[in-house]
Amino acid sequence: MAASAESCAHCGKQGAGFKRCSRCKQASYCGASCQNADWKRHKKKCAPPVPLQDVAAKINAAQATRDWRGVLHWEGRMQELMALRSDDECSGILLAFSAAHQMGFDATGSKDHARSFVGLEERRIPLLGKLQHFWDQGEAMCLLSNFLHLLERNSEAATWYQRARDVGAAHGFFSLESQACGGLGRAALEEGRHEEGLALLRNALVAAELNELDDVKYELNSMQSLIYALFTTNSIDEVEPLVLRYREAAKAQSKNVGFCFAEFEGLLWSARLHEVLCMQPACENPSPQLSNCFQHGHIASHCHRLHRAREKAHAPDEPCDLCRHAGSLKRPGGRCALSST
Repeated sequence: MAASAESCAHCGKQGAGFKRCSRCKQASYCGASCQNADWKRHKKKCAPPVPLQDVAAKINAAQATRDWRGVLHWEGRMQELMALRSDDECSGILLAFSAAHQMGFDATGSKDHARSFVGLEERRIPLLGKLQHFWDQGEAMCLLSNFLHLLERNSEAATWYQRARDVGAAHGFFSLESQACGGLGRAALEEGRHEEGLALLRNALVAAELNELDDVKYELNSMQSLIYALFTTNSIDEVEPLVLRYREAAKAQSKNVGFCFAEFEGLLWSARLHEVLCMQPACENPSPQLSNCFQHGHIASHCHRLHRAREKAHAPDEPCDLCRHAGSLKRPGGRCALSST
């Protein structure tokens, strides 16, 4: 047996001078008697360790198929993989495992995955700074802040958002400033600092409009956060033009990438705004109905039901601007513009 100092895999005794199984180099025993007694159980999984180059290949294969469990199977070998590697390679290894934990959290909702993600990203962020990969560093800071918020570590989340904002300002990355201001604004609103929160969300939208990637998703995300905040604070005068602008941006995005969820979100905002402005429900409890129809691929019929309800609510009066805008959802032949067919 090869020398080591671990707890006994058979009796659980803790102490120094324990030895590992000479074959798998994993299980440790306090003596030969415990190893012999445990062999019947241990032999089922006892195997020589997989060479590091094979481990790396297996991780890459699992990443290619988005098999997060397959990646995390090798997390115990992470330190071996990182030994004597360059900072750039170490950053890539940390990213592989943190991305796997992120997918694991999305799939299971387990906060253990969230905590593991946080620990790995806290190790990766300084490496990105050392490598001068500043946009990647700021993006990692924003994502780390989101997970810290999920774990209710709000003060730490705010600190990382502020660091991301500083990185964005220092290097001219408006996309980072937009994400960071959005996170700080949402946090301020949750804490009851409404004016400060709205100001930060407006700054986030300005930065999103200037984003260096020319990507409309930053603008859509910023508008969504600001619209929600304006509804929450009853700032309705500012909401109406923003909802129309949001829907126009979503429609432009759909032309580039096909149907995007932002168009569906825009419809929900329109329904809510309609109820506030016209004092009439657009349709009974629209959000659950539309969410359900989105999941089952029957968006078109619900869009028409919503539009007909609006027209009925206003008849015989002239439709409001919002209802008139909703009319653009219809296509020749009665099909809805949100329908992918």
